[in-house]
Amino acid sequence: MKNSVDQIKQAEVEAEIFLKYAMALSKASTSNDDTQKLLALDNNLKLWVEIETSLKDAKSLLSQEIKDNLLQLSKFVERMTLSKGVKMSKTDFDCLININMQISEGLLEAVKNSLAREEAFSLLKCAIDISTARENNDAKELVSALDNNLKLWVYIKTLAGSEGNKLPQETKSNLIKLADYVSAKTIEVGQNIDNVNPKTIDSMIMTNLQISEGLMTRSA
Repeated sequence: MKNSVDQIKQAEVEAEIFLKYAMALSKASTSNDDTQKLLALDNNLKLWVEIETSLKDAKSLLSQEIKDNLLQLSKFVERMTLSKGVKMSKTDFDCLININMQISEGLLEAVKNSLAREEAFSLLKCAIDISTARENNDAKELVSALDNNLKLWVYIKTLAGSEGNKLPQETKSNLIKLADYVSAKTIEVGQNIDNVNPKTIDSMIMTNLQISEGLMTRSA
């Protein structure tokens, strides 16, 4: 789960950098100060040169299509910046600004979709593990499966309750309520692990399956 949090933070940092440079370009585009224009253009160019360099790294996990598109954008930004410089028109500046804005938005959207799929698979795996443990009539295996499921829901509750979470308030409230429900049911089962109510287990499994399906639908 730590990797998921790190992904979010990294995407937010990178998105913020693009927005920051877009704002600098926007201010420069309406300024009569060539020094301000040159500084904004130079910083933006360095950003895209750095992106181009990182894309050529063999360790990059991006698909080839995304790499190719970003490389084309990088070359476009370089050509426009080097050929026109401070003589750029307002329309030229707006073009560079829009590119940065779109990349910023795309970064956050891509990570959200990736995390949604990751959480969906985690919920599905927990549901399968609980079901398997019950079918095997293995109390120890069931306790382990329920514990892993509880940890997952505690994590989901933490994300839903975080200040930076941009989910609708109703969605966040529902996830928090579901997490509390899972916690209560897990404690209930744990108190009588040798005589578990099948309906309680069915309810927990269905909760995971329904949320998993919803996450996959959203990411699709």
